[in-house]
Amino acid sequence: MGAKHITLIDLNNFSYYPTISMGLVARYIRDAGFSLNVISPLSNGIKSRSREKVEGKIDYYRSRIVFSQSRAVRSMIQQAEKLPYIKERFLKKRKLASTVINSIPAETDLVLISTYTENYTICKRVVSHLKSLGIPVIIGGPAFNDLNHVAQFVAIDGVNYVVGSEIDAYLGDLLRDFFAGEDVFKYPGVYSKDKHNTVNKYIFKKMDELPVPDYSDFPWDKYPNRIIPYMTGRGCSWGKCNFCTDVVLVNGRSYRSQSKEKVLSDLKALSEQVKTNIFAFTDLKLNSNVEVWNSLIDGLPKIVDNPIWFCAVHVDNRKRNGLDRETLIRAKQAGLTRISFGLETASQRLLDDMQKGTTVARLDQFVNDVKSAGISLRATMFIGYRDENADDLRQTHEFLVKNQDCFERIKLCRFQIYDLTPIKSELSPQEQQNLHARQINHQYLNSDYLREKKKILRIVNKINSKRLNEDARAFDGVM
Repeated sequence: MGAKHITLIDLNNFSYYPTISMGLVARYIRDAGFSLNVISPLSNGIKSRSREKVEGKIDYYRSRIVFSQSRAVRSMIQQAEKLPYIKERFLKKRKLASTVINSIPAETDLVLISTYTENYTICKRVVSHLKSLGIPVIIGGPAFNDLNHVAQFVAIDGVNYVVGSEIDAYLGDLLRDFFAGEDVFKYPGVYSKDKHNTVNKYIFKKMDELPVPDYSDFPWDKYPNRIIPYMTGRGCSWGKCNFCTDVVLVNGRSYRSQSKEKVLSDLKALSEQVKTNIFAFTDLKLNSNVEVWNSLIDGLPKIVDNPIWFCAVHVDNRKRNGLDRETLIRAKQAGLTRISFGLETASQRLLDDMQKGTTVARLDQFVNDVKSAGISLRATMFIGYRDENADDLRQTHEFLVKNQDCFERIKLCRFQIYDLTPIKSELSPQEQQNLHARQINHQYLNSDYLREKKKILRIVNKINSKRLNEDARAFDGVM
């Protein structure tokens, strides 16, 4: 009997670069001796929506609706999002499911599906088809340390197991035991219909044992640029922001870093594998390990000709966080063309409540230092944090107006509260009562608040109407 054939379905359909976890899973499967086929929707012409774009006036008016705090408007939007036509037509879920089903090789012995929870309907369709063929299915993804999500997916008829864990140390053994009919519950984070009530606390710590990801299965000819995704560490060294979902997902629950030597060795190997000089560092905060941060700045140009790279950072009050003006200038010289950070708000009161570990003055210094270094700057923000009032929005608006020339993009979101995040347990009984569509600030619906919110929407729209500077256009639309 030949090697078992595994089909790996990547529903995390990124249109700009491969999924890091899938590159690692592909490596583990092949190293374990299995035959592998990877289904990437982009290979079959299914593109995901652009995450960001140059905005126009119509985008401003659309934001007025999206950021409405009216219960009636929020309920209407929620109901519209549930309509099959909306989900299927605009999110292309039906087409994606059909494309995946038609791409599954007949010789498949096992299907592995990597997914976010938003792809539940796609998973149901694909799994139903696989059950009719008698092909077993294992589903995994970053959100499956939340037992509510596990229960939802493991209940899909035809799903054998859901895995919510970092599988780096044991995926090959788990797959061998599965085909041999052995017990797979001895591995962390394995759930079934009958066993899905225990939270998985396992954390993979031997980061320098991670292999170089295998990106050979991805449709490089269909990406706008050949961008290598890479993560130097998992989790966030700060890890205290009370709203953050990233640090409660499977691979974000504590901070662990690879060594600077391994990072540079991997980047050299990946550059040669993919034949490119462009990198997207997908660490939650690349400056979590300042030693690795500095080694990239000093070492990347020595191993890759004319590197171009992008990253996200945490702007905190540490004396040495790698974000001083001199270091940013060196980073620019080493190829850093775009940087992203979480601004969230320019209200010190709210920053303290969020446990951001920074000050408005520090944020002001940072955005101006980035501009001085000639680096394209992106920020994330939200409206609707708990106890937010008109004065908080006024301070944020003044900050944005003062520093508008520093920013090239701002990703503005409605603040939402998710399960497992610290803020969920911090809510008062009154806030719990006012929680609607994962938001709690509907009681602030007054003229002053609405006026200040409208002003923020206008300045954000103005900033986002710019075209990215030429150096950063390799990452246009990426984030």
